[in-house]
Amino acid sequence: MSVSIIGCGWLGQALAQRLLASNIDIMASYQSPQTGERLSALDIPATQLSLPLVDDVLSINHLDNTLGVDPRLFQQNVLIIAIPPQLKKGRLDYPLKVQQLVHLAELGKTQHIILLNSTAIYNGLVGRVDETNELDLTAEKVGSLLAAEHAVKNFSKRVHILRLAGLVGPNRHPGKFLQAKRIFENASAAVNLVHQTDVVNILEKLIHLNSAQSKQNIYNVVSHTDSSRQRYYQVAAQALSLPVPKFAVEQQQSFGKKIIGETLRRELSYDYVHDDLLFWLKDVNHVLGNT
Repeated sequence: MSVSIIGCGWLGQALAQRLLASNIDIMASYQSPQTGERLSALDIPATQLSLPLVDDVLSINHLDNTLGVDPRLFQQNVLIIAIPPQLKKGRLDYPLKVQQLVHLAELGKTQHIILLNSTAIYNGLVGRVDETNELDLTAEKVGSLLAAEHAVKNFSKRVHILRLAGLVGPNRHPGKFLQAKRIFENASAAVNLVHQTDVVNILEKLIHLNSAQSKQNIYNVVSHTDSSRQRYYQVAAQALSLPVPKFAVEQQQSFGKKIIGETLRRELSYDYVHDDLLFWLKDVNHVLGNT
């Protein structure tokens, strides 16, 4: 078994360390020199890769351009695409990046692609939301995330797409997400979060999964945390002894959307380690960045 991790950041590094501890052959990619130095310090084999491979983000006619691409990234059994969409920065080239990676995987020895996508694909929906919901394509970012998924689905071999809820974990404490001087909206909306450990566990399970064990190829990855935004982030701030964040008074409660991830739990027989992230917040170890 061998694995490539494209975009080996905070989550990818945790996965790479887990796989290396299991003596699995790893090759990771990075874009910035700072990330490269971090991977080197962690003894994670890595090579630099800058995407997209063409200057014109609308171009699909230069997929064979492999200039500067280390072929070792596409000689592994499993290819994990963990590149950030960067939609908040106004980038529109995420689908093209994914399309290029899929094309390179077809040219190489990749047998299985796992795309780490986001539950932001459900933007605009309300209520309980699972993988079967019709998406609201009026938002540009939804179209971009969906196009990336379509690119992966065109791969000729095995495919899994994980729609990840908001990530928390070591050095990513939710209490630090908030600035005390701001006033936040949607106090009663549900939180949709998942811990790094559970994502790594699920990825490890998918890497070793027999093809007959997985009926679906798209899974929501989210904890069962039952809390409003206001309650959750107030507890998070208190855990770090930070000022309690302020929320605007709502004229009427807005539940927002609650991401449902029962399909993954059922089909992969997976039990979350941190299924109640309110309980996790109260564990002092996470404050120290240990869990």
